[in-house]
Amino acid sequence: MIDYLIKNAVVVDGSGSPPVEADLAVCGDRISRVEPGLNEPSAAEIDATGLVAAPGFIDIHSHTDGVIFKNPIADSKLLQGVTLEVTGNCGLGSFPVCEDRRDLLLGFLKMHDFHLPEKGLTWKDMTGFAAEVESAGIAVNLAPLVAHGALRIAAMGSEDRRPRPSEMRAMKDLLGTMLAQGAWGLSTGLIYPPGSYAATDELAELASVLAAHGRLYTSHIRGEGATLLDALDEAVRIGRASGARVQVSHLKAMGRVNWGKGQAALDLLETARQAGVDIAADQYPYEATQTTLAVLVPAWAHAGGVPAMLRQLASEDRKRQLRAEVKAAMDDRGGSDRIRISSVRSDRNRALSGRSLQQIAAVWGLPPEDTVMRLIVEEEAAVSAVFFSLSEEDLLRILKNDTVAVGSDGSGLSALDTGAVVHPRSYGAFARVLGHYVRDRGVLPLAGAVYKMTGLPARRLGLKDRGLLRAGFMADIVLFDAERVADTATFEYPHSYPRGVRLVMVNGKIAAREGRPSGERAGRVLRAS
Repeated sequence: MIDYLIKNAVVVDGSGSPPVEADLAVCGDRISRVEPGLNEPSAAEIDATGLVAAPGFIDIHSHTDGVIFKNPIADSKLLQGVTLEVTGNCGLGSFPVCEDRRDLLLGFLKMHDFHLPEKGLTWKDMTGFAAEVESAGIAVNLAPLVAHGALRIAAMGSEDRRPRPSEMRAMKDLLGTMLAQGAWGLSTGLIYPPGSYAATDELAELASVLAAHGRLYTSHIRGEGATLLDALDEAVRIGRASGARVQVSHLKAMGRVNWGKGQAALDLLETARQAGVDIAADQYPYEATQTTLAVLVPAWAHAGGVPAMLRQLASEDRKRQLRAEVKAAMDDRGGSDRIRISSVRSDRNRALSGRSLQQIAAVWGLPPEDTVMRLIVEEEAAVSAVFFSLSEEDLLRILKNDTVAVGSDGSGLSALDTGAVVHPRSYGAFARVLGHYVRDRGVLPLAGAVYKMTGLPARRLGLKDRGLLRAGFMADIVLFDAERVADTATFEYPHSYPRGVRLVMVNGKIAAREGRPSGERAGRVLRAS
């Protein structure tokens, strides 16, 4: 007897093939059959008449590792149909850990809004991190990447220099150990110190370790505005030199003066593929970004870690230079009126969440650049912001490209935790594609959109038994109403779950039904083999 028989579904199998009517049989944690007219005895039968059955969505660019100990259900992702999240992105992650540099890593994680378990950072490597996550009881699967920022801190701290030969060997050895423990690749965040201090040859040398293991190199590239094409060319050169698969994170053209570069970016990647470099990208379907406010502080001021940066910001001798560079960074991202504070750590500034830098500057009676520096100092760098700096024209061009996967760049949040005015992508990225861009605007066909959320990211990551609805594959399944599915989260009211997702199954267990988590925590930390 099988566990579940899903009857009368419109099956969109994740391969890009057209929808077909079929039934699905689930036995244990795997799909046993996908074909019309199944009548196997089952412990439970699910009537999917009028619903689409698709593989569980794979969020290839997630930051849920930053909140997984705070919210192990990851409601905002689960209720969209996400069953697997690739974590450790943008060079931001909590392993490996060098005991002598633990405080540097903790400051780095705090700046990027990581929430650790009550007992703190107790692990040292991928194995320890995975054990701690699984002990929390998670509802979705995680596939962790090694974060280059954490790797560099473990080997050489937060210094702005090239690694010494011994430090380079230490990074490669640590990376190899994490890959042997099951990490799915390495991510870099080349706008975030200390990752931004790495030269191209350092990154290519690390990527050669990935190539030897058949793992993925993902990158928040060095520039997404004026230097977008140069930054993409660097990613291509790393792939060519190392032989590693390359994934460009959240492809975009940022800043009004750079709008329209989306097609040139796609063309550059296609030329590289034709020349033999295995490179692709992912994207979230919004015209705004979100990250730490400290991204506006020049890289040189971050050298030495967060305490050193805070001293620089408080230094009267440095303020003139910092003001000019912070102002230039704000202008690149659209100006102070298009940058909105999303979260802070302290109670005294809690009311600033949701306000623009321009509004806060007017209240404080300061120039916007001084407002940025004061906020970062008062919050000890733990402040994030939404930047309205993208164009819909570029968004649509990139979305239509069949080599670009859908990713949220968001976290698994709970609508009960409404303290921060977060980016709505954490609640709506996948539902927004299916509702707004597939059904309402016809930008993508349904099968193509599902492929970009399932089969494509599975192939990029190297998953062998997820991402498709096939016999023998893991039973990560989502049922949704194609006529009703929609995102409801907005920038003003982001803590709102999507509608139209009727059932989510993770590893053969029903994790959510009718827009509510079931309480089942069948998620796992997946290890690459």
